[in-house]
Amino acid sequence: MSSYAQDVDHDNKPSASARHPAEPSSSRTTPSGPGFDGAILARLIRRLRVSESPERFQTLALGAARSMLDVAAAAWVPSQYQEKTIVAGEVDGLAHHDFSSFVTPAADRLTLIDNQPGNPLVARLAAVAAEHQGAGGWLIVVNPRNGRAFGRDDIALLEPIVAAIVTQHANARLYADLKELLFGVIRALTSAIDAKDPYTSGHSERVARIAVRIGEQLGLTPNQRGDLYLMGLLHDVGKIGIDDNVLKKTGPLTPDEYRLIQSHVVIGVRILEDLKKLRHLLPGVRHHHESLDGTGYPDKLSGSSIPFEARILAVADAFDAMSSTRPYRRKLSFSQISEIFLKGSGVQWDSKVVDALMACRSDLELIRQKGLGESLQVVVNDTLGRA
Repeated sequence: MSSYAQDVDHDNKPSASARHPAEPSSSRTTPSGPGFDGAILARLIRRLRVSESPERFQTLALGAARSMLDVAAAAWVPSQYQEKTIVAGEVDGLAHHDFSSFVTPAADRLTLIDNQPGNPLVARLAAVAAEHQGAGGWLIVVNPRNGRAFGRDDIALLEPIVAAIVTQHANARLYADLKELLFGVIRALTSAIDAKDPYTSGHSERVARIAVRIGEQLGLTPNQRGDLYLMGLLHDVGKIGIDDNVLKKTGPLTPDEYRLIQSHVVIGVRILEDLKKLRHLLPGVRHHHESLDGTGYPDKLSGSSIPFEARILAVADAFDAMSSTRPYRRKLSFSQISEIFLKGSGVQWDSKVVDALMACRSDLELIRQKGLGESLQVVVNDTLGRA
């Protein structure tokens, strides 16, 4: 029995008067009225989440059906052959694949009641079919535990459960498509950043991973580290809008060119602000070049007024930049980098973040060598799951 079924069984046992052994009860509470049946259905509907896997939700729904009708087993037989039959409960000698044979002759019908199915293992059977955006199937219940016959009231109780199953399945499919779309958008944006300047190719991914490791060292939650990862990937997205002649210039920048480079943080916010699911990343994108002493840009924030995620990104960004070869200099040694951070700690960078970077320095080179992949899938899933 599923955990859901155990929960509703313990809390909501039907009374003896609700289950007459000889005939279908016309007085049993329906899903639209008060009583334990409505409470179970309402609890199921509260679990109707697009991020839930269809198989998990089908298991919950079957547990609800078993509890509401007090039957030995309930099964969901999908119309798509590549999807597997899900069963809650059991009938000795009856395998999962056997349930599909009960509804095959009734494929063109929406409901089925058979109180004499002629199967030695199944004394009573009721089923409801549904089709919704290609996510169809049959919900089958067998063998009421008190031996009663199935009736139209049982069909009425099964119909909203079937509707919930097919709706959740269709919405979960749309959710998966949306997740892939957001994943693709982020991949496209990071690829566009890399394409702008071959010398900084992979910089955003490395910053993201370094920031996550620093966040782990600082005790941030998985959700916070996921946000850091996405902020790191997208922190330089505004460079897409910077002229290549300025972005790739090997000599000193003029004051106007430097101001143009600085504008990439504002451009990045403009690019991302219409993506509702990514708006919580904007503080890191906008403020990762602020300085603790208030001399940074674009808003000259100082101290704790700089978002904490931006302070972590600032250290991760600087570390990767110093660790990489650029057109105007070779990469710095770790001792040189350490000296620069020591001088800037508490002035340009948050000293706690610098200390966290140094504490995990043995992991950083390996982290910088990893590529874009599974981590992005995980945080995209979390981002879409937020309200």
